[in-house]
Amino acid sequence: MRAKKAFVNMLWGLAYEAVTMICGFILPRLILMYFGSQYNGVTSAITQFLGVIALVQAGISGVTIAALYKPLAEGNTYQISVIVKSTESFLRRVALFFIGAVMISACVYPFLVIEEFDWFFTASLFVIMSLSTYAFYFIGYAYQQLPNADQQMRIMHIINTVKTITYTAMSALLIFLGFGIHAVKLSTSVVYILAALFTVRYIKRKYKLEKNVKKDYSTIKQRWDNFSLHIASFISANSAIVWISVFMNVYAVSVYTVYNLVTSGVIYTFRSITNGINAAFGNMLAKDEQDLLRKNFNIYEQVVFALVTFLFGVTAVMILPFVSVYTAEVTDVNYIEPIFAYIIIGAAFFSCIRVPYEGLVTAAGHFRQMRNPAFIEAIINTIVSIALIFKLGIVGVAIGTLAAYTYRTLLYTVYMSRNIIKRSFLLFIKRLIMSLVCILVIIAVSTLIPLSEANDFFTWAFNAIIISLVAVLTVLFAEVVFYRNDLIGLTKLLKTAIKK
Repeated sequence: MRAKKAFVNMLWGLAYEAVTMICGFILPRLILMYFGSQYNGVTSAITQFLGVIALVQAGISGVTIAALYKPLAEGNTYQISVIVKSTESFLRRVALFFIGAVMISACVYPFLVIEEFDWFFTASLFVIMSLSTYAFYFIGYAYQQLPNADQQMRIMHIINTVKTITYTAMSALLIFLGFGIHAVKLSTSVVYILAALFTVRYIKRKYKLEKNVKKDYSTIKQRWDNFSLHIASFISANSAIVWISVFMNVYAVSVYTVYNLVTSGVIYTFRSITNGINAAFGNMLAKDEQDLLRKNFNIYEQVVFALVTFLFGVTAVMILPFVSVYTAEVTDVNYIEPIFAYIIIGAAFFSCIRVPYEGLVTAAGHFRQMRNPAFIEAIINTIVSIALIFKLGIVGVAIGTLAAYTYRTLLYTVYMSRNIIKRSFLLFIKRLIMSLVCILVIIAVSTLIPLSEANDFFTWAFNAIIISLVAVLTVLFAEVVFYRNDLIGLTKLLKTAIKK
């Protein structure tokens, strides 16, 4: 049953991420074409600043999901209701801080871009865009964690897919009709609010949550430990655009966000496949099924490395041609930055390969143990980025991100190997080396193939298909030769899930 749920969640996750990637490329491109790079830069920067403010909710998601594993396994509706109620109450309290922080930031942030836009334009845009962030984190967020912990992530994937298509279509229509950027972003906020309200109503009815329960913060007692961990992780993941905004300009922000569209799209696609699987491991830990956990984790690890190798092998070859086509009609900034592209791909690569180890540590509830290493990662990112940004620009920021992600990935694998699934750390090193070698092989082979120059998306897509075939054959060869037993185990597991 767990294999079946994981498989279904994976399919819906892929569908959602496909929609997200397509819509994520459409809307920024329309903003670039109809408004210009400065508008794309300022909206992207505001989104990142709102993400920083939204850190007030940090720490609650992972703790809530970890707390829900046991009562869900036992069918304890009362305890489930208490945990959700406590999470909702906590988020309502911190929502007041969020509102105050938004008002202050809306007044201060416009002074950073005063040369490109006047104060009222930027401040009002900041407030309008904050509505969608508020709706996502402080209206339906507590209820989203319940289906995630219950291996029913397809519920949220379906809701989010409809939401993404709706706000993209509305935004595109308003742009075509000649509306300003404020109206475009307001339409997105309205859709987010409606989706959040629907989520609350649907989850309450589906899980038959009890209304008359009292909140009990002891059920989510590790929220402050995870809060610290989440802040540190967020700094590493999102601080780059803040440093670029402060020390450079909105044009540099626009360049960064175009490449980030690609790498984040790859990361989210990957994580959509793995998210449902983490819940299965949480269920195994709750039932103390150690042997089954160890066996299935080895298969999961193999899938992760194979998928990451494929995705980033193709991305390394196709990212520059894509950016060239994507920004062909934009002439106010040079978007072709090869060194930056490869470094940021490396950072994204390490962000993905740590997912199974990070997921298992989170499912086990070891938030406090990973708190200090998370802050060290953030410190590394901050120091390296600021030290190099003045000489190397966005390349320096990318180096900071790569250094921090590499450190944190190695730390997660060491911790998991010693404390959760006891095994040799060298198993990870071997997989890492094999993955990097395969990516280099994919890049080398691609240089030998006489591909047509990609002057449009159709040609680019055709070239991407050819490179994808090369990547598939390379990864498959490595799996058959070096990981035959794990591949056989994976095949059996997939057959069982498909039959069910």
